[in-house]
Amino acid sequence: MMQSRSIPRALRCLAITCALTAFSGAAQAVEPVPVAVLEFDYIGPSGGVTEQGRANVERLRKLVQQVREGLAESGRYRVVALSCDPACSAGRTDAAEILAKARAVGARLVVFGGIQRMNAALQYGNAEAVDLEADRLVFDRNIVFSNDSEEAWEYAAKALVAELTEANLTRSDVSVQ
Repeated sequence: MMQSRSIPRALRCLAITCALTAFSGAAQAVEPVPVAVLEFDYIGPSGGVTEQGRANVERLRKLVQQVREGLAESGRYRVVALSCDPACSAGRTDAAEILAKARAVGARLVVFGGIQRMNAALQYGNAEAVDLEADRLVFDRNIVFSNDSEEAWEYAAKALVAELTEANLTRSDVSVQ
């Protein structure tokens, strides 16, 4: 008879322990990391920053917007905006100005990059992230996709968001791969 009473008591203790663990985990929920996502640069086949065709201007704008939205929707990041004239990008804005503005709005990370048209069939991209607290590069990825396809640009944005959200960019032991 004693044994039957100890089983419910053990289950109650287990339930209380689980509830307390869940409650303490919720209380320690991780705040989203503030991230500034700069406009990406577009580099033409000649290697210079160029004004690309209207379609690619819109595709590049959408790619950056999709990255911002994807990071915000992930719950891991809180996107903060930088104000530059013209738009903030690694290729058009002085690095010291970007860093100062990012710190002023409380960004922990700055994501930037560019897309280069290699030829009529291929776009090559690079995205990087800098951790302002650690003062180092924590993300560096290449993206290759086909040219002149809305689906390819959308896929590139989704792939970039997936990699950024899967990476724990603020860990002290994170290494650039």
